[in-house]
Amino acid sequence: MQRDAQITIVIGRNGTGKSTFCEKIVKGIGARALAVTYNGMPKIWRPYPEVDITHKKKMTFPKGIRQVIAGRYEEGRNKNRVFEHIYINYRDGMIIFDDCRGYINSAVDSNQYFRQLLLDFRHRMLDIIFVVHSPADVPPRVWGFTSTVWVGATDALVNKSQVRTSSADRIIETQEEVNRIFRAAKARGDNTHYGLFRRVDL
Repeated sequence: MQRDAQITIVIGRNGTGKSTFCEKIVKGIGARALAVTYNGMPKIWRPYPEVDITHKKKMTFPKGIRQVIAGRYEEGRNKNRVFEHIYINYRDGMIIFDDCRGYINSAVDSNQYFRQLLLDFRHRMLDIIFVVHSPADVPPRVWGFTSTVWVGATDALVNKSQVRTSSADRIIETQEEVNRIFRAAKARGDNTHYGLFRRVDL
């Protein structure tokens, strides 16, 4: 029986624990996952082995997290083949596009393989997590495929014109609530602000 793959967005400013939160999700469900960054940041992914995404055999690892550095697959200006190699060689697992604004163009259609990942993620059994600092960092068309948003504290409030979902009001309300709780926790200095996220199902 084929599982129901999902697209998730995790939003939060620096220091909210977005990457740690994603790592816990992967470990909690015992999934295999690719953690994609542009240049090897944030450091939480550095202990995980880097995988060569150009080789299909190497992409069939049974479980655990593998690191992918998107900058290694650039070919010329505005062209990154990381999405092509992942689309062709990887399935039945998770993909964490961490700090994705650094390597994902806001115009989804500008990269045919990124577009295909969005269109075919269920058929290929790929759970995709987009990790961003602000709702504005999410390519607009991604919202239409998203099932869940985890909202952390952010400096930039949701702009309805950028968040193309009928749940924008609930995301805004949740964001304002999390920001209030985050500020209070930070003022207490007890580290309870770290990893503070609230779930919104779309």
